Amino acid sequence: MLKYITLIAVVIFLGWMLKRQWRLKKMQWKGEHVPEQKGLRPITLLSVVMVALYGGYMLWYLINQMLQTVT
Repeated sequence: MLKYITLIAVVIFLGWMLKRQWRLKKMQWKGEHVPEQKGLRPITLLSVVMVALYGGYMLWYLINQMLQTVT
């Protein structure tokens, strides 16, 4: 189940990034001001979310296995 949620998140992220890049290119072609990017890059944010998600799953699995072996 987790792999399907991850796949959906990556597809949504890629779609968002492509739309954003296309919009910025269109602004650049028209000669409009292209805003600077401030803060975390989107790919960094996605990687932090993925690491937290898989880390949480790993901890949940390990704790669940420990509790099953104790009882």
